[in-house]
Amino acid sequence: MLAAMTIGDRIKEARKLRGMSRPQLAEAANIKYPTLAGIENNDQAGTTQLPQIADALGVSIRWLQTGKGQKDAGDTGAPDDGDWSDIRGYAQAIGLGGGPEAQEYAETHKLKFRADSLARKRLRPNALAVMYGRGDSMEPRIHSGDAILFDTSDTRPRDGQLYVVMVDGGGAAKEYQVKRCEIIDDLVFFKSDNPRGDHNWKKPKRMDSPRHPIEVIGRVRWIGSWEG
Repeated sequence: MLAAMTIGDRIKEARKLRGMSRPQLAEAANIKYPTLAGIENNDQAGTTQLPQIADALGVSIRWLQTGKGQKDAGDTGAPDDGDWSDIRGYAQAIGLGGGPEAQEYAETHKLKFRADSLARKRLRPNALAVMYGRGDSMEPRIHSGDAILFDTSDTRPRDGQLYVVMVDGGGAAKEYQVKRCEIIDDLVFFKSDNPRGDHNWKKPKRMDSPRHPIEVIGRVRWIGSWEG
């Protein structure tokens, strides 16, 4: 009786089909050669490296782990329910200019994202949420009405990245907004992509402002919108 294929066997199979050597795959997946060799030879589980390997090979991480489901990450065949993850969607809007006042999270629906795509990005579904933009200060990257997926577990500011932040809207009011991080001389600022828009972000604002501090809620990881 033939032995069942292992994770290492599937990696080797996909690598050879793509004409990649083991050193080439190690470089593409950004992992050390001995680590990849150990995974391929079934000497170590290497579960933390599987998303990187799947991404480099262009295969579904679910197929890589179990041998089930669609093999190719880009396959448009009908997936089963296990291929999708539910992400929380909220009625709360996110301001792209002057933000709507923050309210208690009120979950209204769930959106489905491919589980293997989230795994390749090392995103945990229970840490993700979707809100919808309103305003023009982040054009052309984000338009009013765009769906914005953000990771609430990723709150460390990185230069050039987009974040959902909470800012002081005056008085006791707080507002959710999306802004781009800019780090200058170890100081963290948040700014608008469209400072000429109709809003209150003509200039960058410091995160640690004593009067109006900015709280990071999560990093933006996906933006969806209609074309045309």
